[in-house]
Amino acid sequence: MVKKHFIYTEARSGSNFLVDLFNQHPRLVNYGEVLGDWTKPHKIYRALTNKAPTMAYLDFIYSSRIFYYLSQVYYAYQNFRRRKSVHFKWYSQVSSIGIKDFHHTLLKYNLLDFFRLHPDLYIIYLYRQNILKQHISLEVMRTTRVVSSEMTQDGKIVDRAKTARIHVNISEVLAVLANAEEEVQQREHLLSHVDSDHLLRISYEELFDSQESQARFRRQAFEFLGVDPIDVTSRQRKLSSDNLHDLIENYEELHQALINTPYARYLS
Repeated sequence: MVKKHFIYTEARSGSNFLVDLFNQHPRLVNYGEVLGDWTKPHKIYRALTNKAPTMAYLDFIYSSRIFYYLSQVYYAYQNFRRRKSVHFKWYSQVSSIGIKDFHHTLLKYNLLDFFRLHPDLYIIYLYRQNILKQHISLEVMRTTRVVSSEMTQDGKIVDRAKTARIHVNISEVLAVLANAEEEVQQREHLLSHVDSDHLLRISYEELFDSQESQARFRRQAFEFLGVDPIDVTSRQRKLSSDNLHDLIENYEELHQALINTPYARYLS
């Protein structure tokens, strides 16, 4: 029986890295985001039904072999065009199929009950402990308009964004941090109903701490999904430095605003 998995995350938390890692395993398939209104599955669903995504939509994606093979053909063609390895996988080869999506997207489409109503899901909760750096990373992405960088087979980095320094609005940052901490609590409440055997927690900071930590979490994730660990490296790379001073033009102003608040821990 094919396991169903879900990478539950938020923006700028390393989910593209994890999706690429899974898709390099011969027995895993992850479709990536399917709820965002910019994604092809969402656009097709809207065109056919004129409705927002529902639980039935997600169930179809998880269970439909037609969708599975269409996606395999599409990604094989895309990889061929980009002169990348084509990893076409027959359904009978696959042990686990999954998607990734964000908490705020589930909330937007009233799908927060999806985990509770699908206890067979294996959930990889990929989160970022430093929500200030997460927000700044998102702002840098918006400035550069580059979502991720990718390493080709010959080791070259493509679509690598130049490091961009941004000027932040202090009051806006404070509001973002307050909302983000509330959302963390919402996510924890949601996950409190998930069986521990079906939940794997991975923090961005621990995942990207070192090559050794990446290998450890790779092995842990593969075993969690019931496949043999193999030595593969994700082609996705971090876009920018984690040093806030390097990224923020008015860092000293931000530092002074946060240093005597509960948010000071995010400055490190």
